[in-house]
Order: sequence, then structure tokens, then C-alpha cells
Amino acid sequence: MSDCCSHPGVGKRPEELSKPSYETYNPSEVRLYGRPASREEIFKITDEQIREKITLSLNNPATNEDEIRGLVKVVKEVAIGIIDNDVLSGIFRQQIVLAIFDDELKFRQLPVSVNIPSKTFDRDGGRYIKSIGVIYGYAYEGHCYKLPKPQIMYLPEEPREIVGGDCGCDCGYVPELGYAVWQIDKLERVIALDVRSDDVKTLVLDENMPGSRSPMAYAQTMALAPQRHRD
Repeated sequence: MSDCCSHPGVGKRPEELSKPSYETYNPSEVRLYGRPASREEIFKITDEQIREKITLSLNNPATNEDEIRGLVKVVKEVAIGIIDNDVLSGIFRQQIVLAIFDDELKFRQLPVSVNIPSKTFDRDGGRYIKSIGVIYGYAYEGHCYKLPKPQIMYLPEEPREIVGGDCGCDCGYVPELGYAVWQIDKLERVIALDVRSDDVKTLVLDENMPGSRSPMAYAQTMALAPQRHRD
């Protein structure tokens, strides 16, 4: 049976992705297969609505259209904290912000600081983290592997279109089922999120019962480590 039938659908076929690069051989390349995050503009309010509000608020109604367009751009940049390609304290203060809306429709956020090169920017001056994906498997040194559990990852490369042979797949993953591929060197830093949803008994009580915890947990290792007497 073909490997192309062994993976479930994860979404719509990704659009407008670039082709993967196979011109050079990189012995340390890892190809990640998964569902890329959709790319949507953060602003649900339109430019026309912002322009209308600015026009009504200006004391000088003679402001020309070019100036209004410039003001619209400034409003959007200030809102998300971008001034001269720098990141300020706007909506996003970190690479990752966990957020919910509470019962009073107030925005509760938990910024998460991550250990990535230069904290925010890569060596070329752009953002280091460029995409998000749910990763289901990977290929390394000519072999394909499946992850035991899908992982959400923040990645330093953009997703690329999967190019396969006659069946249209690569490692059994096909673009028609919503998959894309990331080509990343094994030494690049990524961020992996372990997201689980269950009741407190399962995630806290049962998880920490004797025999369930990892023997490599830091606290357990430290507790079992022999003490060294100091002179």
C-alpha cells in the first residue's frame, strides 16, 4: 500500500508557497512536515473605517488623501508596536503572547520570553521566527519519521510547497491534505509548545503519581544526587 494513504487530512491545501530548495546538499538539513498557520491580517477593522475615524477626529478637514493614508499606516504601526522596524510595547511585546478574553471582555495576556538568537532579530536584521506550524513528522538523512504526537512549533523558516513524485507526496505527506514542508538546519533554534487539554486529575494528579513522572526530571535528579562535602 502506498505511504500516501497513511496520513490524515489536517486542513486546506496551502496556497502561495514557494518551491523547496534542492539545489545544494545540506547534510544537516531536517525537513519538517506539518500544517502551516494561516496568514491573516491582525486588523479586523478596515483601512476605510480607520480613515473615516481619523477624518472625523481631525480639526483640519482639508487634510489631503495622501496624508490620511499616511496617518492610517501610522495608527496600525503604533497599535502593533512597530516604529522604524523596531518592536515596542504594542500588542505584541514578545515573540509569544498567550491571551484570552475574560467575562468582562478584557484582554488578559501572558507574554512568554523565549531564548532565541538576539531575542527578536536574526543576523540579517529580520525577525528570526518567521512561521508557525503543527508538525506531524520529519525527514533526516534520507529517512522519514513520524512524531508520536504532533507538536506546535515556532520556526525560523517559511513553509514551502511539498513536491512529490507520481503520487505527489514527500514522505507520505501530500499538499492536498493540508501539509507543507520546512527546510531547517538541525542547529537552528526553534520553539516547541506542548499543548494538552484534559481535566486537572489527569494533567496534575495522575501525571505526578509515582511511576508516571519522568526519572530524568530535574528535581528528582537533584534529590538523588550525592552531596559533596566541602572543606
